[in-house]
Amino acid sequence: MWIQLHDGDGFPLFVNMDNVVDFRWFDREKYTCLLTNAPVAEKLHRLYVRENATEIMALIHAEQRHRSPAVLTAA
Repeated sequence: MWIQLHDGDGFPLFVNMDNVVDFRWFDREKYTCLLTNAPVAEKLHRLYVRENATEIMALIHAEQRHRSPAVLTAA
C-alpha cells in the first residue's frame, strides 16, 4: 500500500509501505527513519520523514480500512 508522507523539507513523499521492514521515531532529531527491503548498494534503503511512528500507523490503519470493503461471496 502507498501512503503519503513528507520529507525533511515538507515535500510530499509517496512510500510503498509493503516494502518497509522497520520504522522508528527519533525524538531528539524529530524524524522517523523507514528501512525498506529495496537495497541500495546491498544495504537496506533508508527514508527520513517528518511523521512520527504513531501518525504513520494511523495512516496505515486508515488505508487498510479503506481497502477492505465488505467481503462478497458468490451466490
